[in-house]
Amino acid sequence: MTAHQAVCFRTAVVSCALTILLVGGAPTAAAEEVDGLRVTDYFVSHKSNEPFYVQQKLDPSVTLHVREVVLVGRERTVAKDGKVLLLIHGLTIPGYVAFDTDYENASLMRYFARVGWDVFALDLEGYGLSTRPLVMDDPAAFPNSKAPMHGDVTVRDVERVVEFIVALRSVNKVHLLGWSSGADLEAPLYAIRHPDKVAKLVLWGVAYDLAESMDDRKKRADADEAAKVLYSRPSSVARWAAGGTKEEFVVPGVFEVYRSAYLASDPRSGELGGAVRWPAGRSVDPDLSKPYFDASKISVPTLIIRGDADTFTTREMNQRLGDALGSQIKAYIEIPNAGHFMQFEKSNKLFYKAVQDFLEAKN
Repeated sequence: MTAHQAVCFRTAVVSCALTILLVGGAPTAAAEEVDGLRVTDYFVSHKSNEPFYVQQKLDPSVTLHVREVVLVGRERTVAKDGKVLLLIHGLTIPGYVAFDTDYENASLMRYFARVGWDVFALDLEGYGLSTRPLVMDDPAAFPNSKAPMHGDVTVRDVERVVEFIVALRSVNKVHLLGWSSGADLEAPLYAIRHPDKVAKLVLWGVAYDLAESMDDRKKRADADEAAKVLYSRPSSVARWAAGGTKEEFVVPGVFEVYRSAYLASDPRSGELGGAVRWPAGRSVDPDLSKPYFDASKISVPTLIIRGDADTFTTREMNQRLGDALGSQIKAYIEIPNAGHFMQFEKSNKLFYKAVQDFLEAKN
């Protein structure tokens, strides 16, 4: 068995085991120790405010999957220094795939765990190992429903998970990192609504105040709302090029490991011909507002960070955001020779270290 196959096999076995635990309804967590790290998958109960459940007269009880990676034993002492970090994923990739693809240095979670952080990543509703509403199985069967997982739903998911983490680790605040749509939506909105719960904020690959006309944006929003569910097909590393991630940037071999984990995150990917579903509601809201959140209301220390080749966001866009921030402490960093998928790129250590330095700075 090659190293690649071993990683893929382990990912598949863990995913299957966790699904059994969830269906059985008994344990709410499963843990394993790997190279001195404790990797725990929690299934957190939550009452969703997704309108589909009310419309269809269904029980809104859902489960949110949360992965934790921490040095063995460190979880017992983290409350002393508050080094707790919650990661919020982008538009299409669930948290544990986006941040814990365990190959070379592609796991942001394991990097931060090894330097002394207790790191959590959630799958928002409709993604990964969290609950998907039935409309995602058959959108055409629910013609009167809206696209699931609009921002008011996913921000509630983050609120529930932060509540879980602060109780689990006896801390008052978490550090919060949003990537891509997580930086556009949930991370800034949570920080605005709950500044007392956020120690520091990192917005990575954030798109703020898009330059497109509102007419064009509304057309796209209407199309996404009507589709309800959208699909990603991770066919080759060329798929990342749209975000400025050039093939020469990518860590050799990482895409194949990522692809296997990503496909395994959706139990219907096989019957969908190698596609992964994601809820369209989350892509609608930013297109209908300019900008989607009021940066002047963000008061916590904030880092804006991007790869210098990222095409999902621009330097000018990030500078406008930085100028608009209400934070007294704020910074902007560009990582050279890097695109939108920096955790999978050769620049990942430089990226991780820049984030670490900001989070650990005494200010």
